[in-house]
Amino acid sequence: MKNLIILSFILFINYSFSQHCYGDNPIYYTDGSVKVFQGMNTDSAIKFIIPNGEAVSITSSFFGNSTGFWEICWKGKNGHALKKQLSFNKTTKQTYSKTSSKNNSTSSQEVGFNPFLGQTSTAVNFRTGPSSTYSKISTLLEGSTLYVYSNETIDGYYKAIDVMSNEIGWVHNKYVTYIEAIEVNEKGMFQSTGYSSNYDSEVNVENKSSYTIKLIVDSQTFTLSPNTTKKLDIKPGRKYYIASAPGVIPASGYQSFESNNGYEWSFWVSTTRN
Repeated sequence: MKNLIILSFILFINYSFSQHCYGDNPIYYTDGSVKVFQGMNTDSAIKFIIPNGEAVSITSSFFGNSTGFWEICWKGKNGHALKKQLSFNKTTKQTYSKTSSKNNSTSSQEVGFNPFLGQTSTAVNFRTGPSSTYSKISTLLEGSTLYVYSNETIDGYYKAIDVMSNEIGWVHNKYVTYIEAIEVNEKGMFQSTGYSSNYDSEVNVENKSSYTIKLIVDSQTFTLSPNTTKKLDIKPGRKYYIASAPGVIPASGYQSFESNNGYEWSFWVSTTRN
């Protein structure tokens, strides 16, 4: 990880969040691949994805009839899942099949968000999707540094950012060695600017660096040219974000965006090196 630059930001603290699993609760099973959300809304951030047939603990079903969501706990992690995707009886439903299209990119496909730094243990193909049928973006050299979205995989493939090129792609987990956890800013870094007539959150982002920055907010990816300001429309909800640039270790966290509210964010890249 030598010569990797640290991304520096102006931080705005406006939110904190924590949850814990507890109690002797009913056990249900996932009926298909189930997304677990931060809140009782599909616009909320996706915390993680549970594979088909996994047992989950139902920690609360109180609001299920009105929202369609149950609060669940799985392997010490909790969140909200659609109750229609949970079954009292275990199923054998298949939820994912490989595509035959070699040029179909699935870089927006979600695997949850629990990021860590990894390093390739050998030269390996970096692909547009989670199987060898997808087209190759590049061949990563042995020792390449990766920002991995989550320890969850699809068919054994990690979703990751190649730190040196800043490309988003997929790499097989057997060729990636864990280095360290990524610090996730739970308090957010966007400052509210007050009321907006737009239902979606209006976000003004200023890139004060000479780097081209890639800003990822859940499934949306924005590119910010050097020394420019850009106005973004982001749907309300608590969402994860990643800010990255070529050769830069990404910075990431969670931000709660409210409807009819504006936000702003300014950042730069420091020259501090490891």
